[in-house]
Amino acid sequence: MAEVKLRALGLREVAFGDDDRYLTVLTEDGRKVEILCKNARRGKKQNPAARQFCYSAFVLSERGGRYTLREADAVHSFFALAQDIERYALACYLAEVAAALTTPDEDNPAVCRLLLHALYALEGKKRAPALVKAAFEWRVMAESGYAPDLSCCAVCGQVIEQPPVCFSVRAGTAADEKCAHRVGGYERLADAALRALVHVLTCEIPKTYAFALTGPAEEQFGRMAEDYVQYHLGRGFESLRFYQTVLLPPETARRNKPPAL
Repeated sequence: MAEVKLRALGLREVAFGDDDRYLTVLTEDGRKVEILCKNARRGKKQNPAARQFCYSAFVLSERGGRYTLREADAVHSFFALAQDIERYALACYLAEVAAALTTPDEDNPAVCRLLLHALYALEGKKRAPALVKAAFEWRVMAESGYAPDLSCCAVCGQVIEQPPVCFSVRAGTAADEKCAHRVGGYERLADAALRALVHVLTCEIPKTYAFALTGPAEEQFGRMAEDYVQYHLGRGFESLRFYQTVLLPPETARRNKPPAL
């Protein structure tokens, strides 16, 4: 049985048997790994470093591609997010998207870095949750092979030198206003939304969430990001439905039971 050392962020916990727990983690290299934490549900055996939303240094035993926890020491925990239901629900959604875009066999370190910086942004409460969500959605898709193409008009092939720029969520491409009107299926991007999108797609990862956006441009930026993820991954997310329920007015939320996570 080999010993493996790695750093990883806890994404999801699932009870197993009477006393054990499986912890899905995202390694710093961007691989998704499942770890069996034996006796983790016994009071004296619980290790807070091997929990959801804790970035930790793990020592594991590996046999046949299966991992069992030996030790875990916390590097940074994001447990404070649980004190704010909106930010916690959003963190669960971001973690589910990251899990959907990663595998045990392929490195994608940008995903881990993006998620960590998103959690730091949510924890620090200096960025609006809606903007953190949208920025993560756009950039994590780009880093995972689903980058939108804004380089030129997808219809005529000419560089779009100045706004307005139109964008198709389904095609993942841009078009100038004339071509967009002719072929259909494109939505004109607000200038501020376009600037935000260019920033998110091209900046260094630590600066992904360092921008501001308000009003209709913020709504468009967020709506298109969410649609882009669901369309190109071909699936919905239970945690997203929970997050959306949290955002409902109190009287509406009481009539809508949130889905189990």
